[in-house]
Amino acid sequence: MGANDQEFLRALHDEKIRTQNERAELVTIKLAFITVIFGLGSVNLGIEIHDICWLLYFVPLVCISYDLYIMSADSRIKRIGIFLGKHPCSSAGEAEREWEQFSTTYRDGIAPSANMLFSILVTLGAAVFVHSQQDPMQGSIRLWFALWLVGSLAVVSILWMRHIELIKSIGNYNPLQKEQPMKP
Repeated sequence: MGANDQEFLRALHDEKIRTQNERAELVTIKLAFITVIFGLGSVNLGIEIHDICWLLYFVPLVCISYDLYIMSADSRIKRIGIFLGKHPCSSAGEAEREWEQFSTTYRDGIAPSANMLFSILVTLGAAVFVHSQQDPMQGSIRLWFALWLVGSLAVVSILWMRHIELIKSIGNYNPLQKEQPMKP
């Protein structure tokens, strides 16, 4: 293996660590953002909460945006790990190869599930609060609210299910077989 290959593999290791830190930071920022948004109701800013509760309609959009970044970082980490663990030209040691194989076999589904559950719960929480602050909903407002709630929950769920499938396909990487790339 040439010096360029060794440099590339070292850069992959560094990228994996950097992306793990990025993912953790994104999760922390998402939690902080949601905490601040829901905490606005307990702070006396001289503004009536029902005057700004419409901002809660944006909570699912922000959650989905953070989720997309978190999913992107997670899939990059998985791709790098699988490549380093399975590719024949990788200079990963035997322990690293075994660790990557073990990690692929016994993948942790708790973190992705927790992130999806958090986004769903936050969306439901925002919906309950918006509903409680508005006058009795009638006609088009009720329809808008229902579409917003169902659409938000559907998008969160579909994105996370698609992410889980992507991670499974990454785990099935076998460099000795010719594969068709996964469609985006």
